[in-house]
Amino acid sequence: MMKIVLGALALTAATTPALATETSWSTTDRDLASLSSSLTQGASGVSVSGFLRSSYMSSGDLQTDSGPGVGTPPVTPQDDLGGFSIDDAQIWINGTVGDFSVVIQAEASSSSNTIDSDAGTLGNLNILDAYAAWNATEMIKIQMGQFRPAFLGSSALNENQLLFINRSSLGAAYAFRDEGIQASGAFGMINVAVYAQNGEGNGAATDLAYGFRASATIMGTASANEGALGASGDPSLTVGLGYLTNDGAIADDVQMGIDAAFTMGALSVAAEIVDLDKGATLVIPNSAAVSTDATPFNVTGSFVVMPDQLEAAVRFEDFDDANNTTAITVGANWYLQGHAAKWQVNYMTTSSDAAATEFDAFQVGLTVSM
Repeated sequence: MMKIVLGALALTAATTPALATETSWSTTDRDLASLSSSLTQGASGVSVSGFLRSSYMSSGDLQTDSGPGVGTPPVTPQDDLGGFSIDDAQIWINGTVGDFSVVIQAEASSSSNTIDSDAGTLGNLNILDAYAAWNATEMIKIQMGQFRPAFLGSSALNENQLLFINRSSLGAAYAFRDEGIQASGAFGMINVAVYAQNGEGNGAATDLAYGFRASATIMGTASANEGALGASGDPSLTVGLGYLTNDGAIADDVQMGIDAAFTMGALSVAAEIVDLDKGATLVIPNSAAVSTDATPFNVTGSFVVMPDQLEAAVRFEDFDDANNTTAITVGANWYLQGHAAKWQVNYMTTSSDAAATEFDAFQVGLTVSM
């Protein structure tokens, strides 16, 4: 599409001067000025922001392709994982016109970005969020387009707001995007979102996935990030409930999630649990673990060792799969400009009845936001 547009512009630039008269150029100028005025009338402005996350990962237990295949048929040699990757390179564009707004979030990331993959090169630019929103009232917003479902609190966070380099497995599983419509609102300490989306495997078919999320900040003020950085000395507690079901031919499943986040001074504690019912299956990212009709959960704790500079954290995850897989991640964050500019160091180890699911990995990451 871009090639067609550029070609049309080039053709116009090459032919128009030979045909235009002084009168026609004057008319064109007036038309362009009128169009510009109509497009900007009522506009409140456009903002551009984004961030870059890159990391180095090493593991003697995870294997990766080490070069081109040899032989007939070609056999790709394997080597221990160890290399650099661009985890996220995102650009956000936000624009408003009166009570309406547009959000476009695009990303160029490594061609393979999972924990056990090659350190790849930057691939194509992908559109993540792309939706238009309408402020129907002072408290209610309606949006349509492509966006993340409101299910878990951690899955709604952007990657530059995370306490660890990688999301929790549950947070990663529900951070996907889909086309649909959502109505959301803030009513005092309660936030509610109700949505309907195409659903996994359904495309634009009549069967939809739909759900809701309700969260309440029972004490204090909810944090915009994971962890205790920036938390006040007063206790803060936010709890959330999410519901998601896929009413399609491929799967009829019900998923219900509960999450909570507590902070007080230098301490933070958070937890997530999801109940998979009626055949619901969850493939754990970066793992061979698959949870079906199960109840996976995780618990996270962190402590700010040096105010505004250093935070230590630990996370335990139980996938509740057939192989009794669990994972522990230990991390430390060195904040240069809060979450906007930080170094992160993580060590992750998994335990499982299946040897293929067990591994240890070390990761160092840098995040810079603009």
